[in-house]
Amino acid sequence: MKNKDKKNSAGLTLVEVLLSIVILSIGVSTLMLATNRCLTVIKRAQNRDIAQNLIRQINTDHPIVKIDLDEKIENGDFEKFENFFWKREILFADLESTPGLFLINLTISWLEKGKNSSETISYYIYAPEAESVSRKIN
Repeated sequence: MKNKDKKNSAGLTLVEVLLSIVILSIGVSTLMLATNRCLTVIKRAQNRDIAQNLIRQINTDHPIVKIDLDEKIENGDFEKFENFFWKREILFADLESTPGLFLINLTISWLEKGKNSSETISYYIYAPEAESVSRKIN
């Protein structure tokens, strides 16, 4: 009788093995989804970091000359980063109360998984000596 009891309890049943495989596969698939999400977040952060550096590059490669400031839109792309594009809008902020105050909107755009993403920085430049200011006031 003792041999019979040992034989029945000496292993795992097919149901136990299948159940453990199902639990293991759920855990592995969850880890794979989390890893994929982490890689997506890392890529998005890298693109935003590249955009911030490109904003600095635009301001050094295409500086704004205060005397030549006028309302206009400039745009272009980057040789090194093919999917990145830039656009700079120069607008009069408030010509009546503060002549010479310009609003600059600089946007870096890129394609990320087929969707447009962008990073924009806005700042003001005070240039009362700009020729466009004297034309608008007079």
